Amino acid sequence: MADSKKKVALLSNVTVDLIIGKLRREYDFYLPEGFDTWVQEAINPSAGIYSAEPDAVIVLLDGTEARSWKDGEGDARISLWKQALTALVTKIKSIPIFVSTIDVRENRIKSLSERRGKYELENNWYQYVQGLIESKSNIYLFDLADMIAEIGRKQFYSNKMWYISSMPYSRDGLNAVASEIGRILRSAFGSRKKIIALDLDNTLWGGVVGEDGIDGIELSNHKEGQRYYDFQRQILEMKNRGIVLALNSKNNPEDAEMVIGQHPAMLLREEDFVSRKINWENKAVNLKAMERELNLTEGGFIFIDDNPVERETVKGECPEILVPDFPADTTELLEFAEKIWFDYCRPLRVLSNDLKKTQMYQDESKRKQEMSESLNLDDYIAKLEMAVDIHRMRDSEMERVVQLINKTNQFNVTTKRYTQDELQEIAADSHNVVYVVHCSDKYGDSGLISVIILKGQDLQVIIDSFLMSCRVMGRKLEDVILNEIAGMCNGKKITGEFIPTAKNTPVKDLFDKLGFGLITDIEGHKTYELDTQGYQKKDFAFYKEIRFEE
Repeated sequence: MADSKKKVALLSNVTVDLIIGKLRREYDFYLPEGFDTWVQEAINPSAGIYSAEPDAVIVLLDGTEARSWKDGEGDARISLWKQALTALVTKIKSIPIFVSTIDVRENRIKSLSERRGKYELENNWYQYVQGLIESKSNIYLFDLADMIAEIGRKQFYSNKMWYISSMPYSRDGLNAVASEIGRILRSAFGSRKKIIALDLDNTLWGGVVGEDGIDGIELSNHKEGQRYYDFQRQILEMKNRGIVLALNSKNNPEDAEMVIGQHPAMLLREEDFVSRKINWENKAVNLKAMERELNLTEGGFIFIDDNPVERETVKGECPEILVPDFPADTTELLEFAEKIWFDYCRPLRVLSNDLKKTQMYQDESKRKQEMSESLNLDDYIAKLEMAVDIHRMRDSEMERVVQLINKTNQFNVTTKRYTQDELQEIAADSHNVVYVVHCSDKYGDSGLISVIILKGQDLQVIIDSFLMSCRVMGRKLEDVILNEIAGMCNGKKITGEFIPTAKNTPVKDLFDKLGFGLITDIEGHKTYELDTQGYQKKDFAFYKEIRFEE
């Protein structure tokens, strides 16, 4: 079952054909008919954008329209844009909407004092968009102003292109806008990378430690070694925002560990890595071993290595792993790190749970060791001393629940996606209950790892959504959760549904295994029922604690 391309609605007051041309291989696009009709499109409730069912919306605006040829014209234009955007975000609540800042390319034949109006218009729009971002969970900033500052105004714009095609961007500007759209869409659709595996020699420091010794390598916060120090600082910043780090280096372990543990300018220490493969093995073999150890699905790795031979080997043997070209000029390492972040790793938001990723992987490694020493699954769970807490979703958990709903693919029986606003509406309905599950054991707290949405109809309870983080699969948690739900619903019938996708095969037989009876099966889309009349709850004695708050 192949995933179809995502559909993106692009609303703009400039011609966007050249931008779309650079992205059509990855995405389908919806455009309003006619030039600069985005305001009418947004305001009209019967417009095509509302029936096109896009997966994301981008509002890309050029500030030229708002420049003040006459007093008040600019403010009037901004007010009209606000009206249109308000209509758009009121109507579309379930998908991400990216709204650009504006740059007013005004008439430059003005006195210094007259130019104040440009900044007032830009700030007026910016403050309005920021207000939307703070009040609605699906609105994000598309920072056009930052791109212009990065490239430079003269390099970003082209009057020639504006007069010829009503598209104001130069080739550099066009490429920057198209690239940023690609980046934000990768973040929106969950295709960003999770783990960066790094080489050591001539990558995290200059030189070869086995030959140069710990005092001979280039690594310091000044002079030649500063480029590597700053590169490590950037990598550490990524780790602090949820990216997980690993080492994959051909080296003597003793030499490498000495630098990692003792070098005064080494920012990345042992505790920052979830896996360290420091040996003389084929690096592709090491990476495949890491994938198995970390239970990582295909496509989650980035491998960074200065050696082109090693890079080509990994590309050939592990085509699912991203292997970027390492800069020949190491003074470009900062730009290289930023490109890795923006192109492949940047999330839409960083939540508290993301900041615990490294610790969670390290805890999981200890659990796997425990499992290898256990007699069977029940014995393993008992040794973990697992505690489960099931309760109604609290306001403080809302953002994490939305994140889990929208990124969980494998253990997800219906794969329904909800925005924060939609989830609030569901939870506010007295017929519905949103339960969350927290899990911990002697090795650490796995946090909020599962969501169950129940919708009630008299004596019928419908499982609208049941999803769980893949980190905790294989510990009978699903049995525990539905055992508590069935006990709570005693006397009612519970309806479960499995909607097949390309990724949720692991749960295709979940309801069968849990004792539900199959009602219908239409090309793999199954419905089930469990009659809880007289239901006897099972005893999961191998769990240390199970708490359930109705």
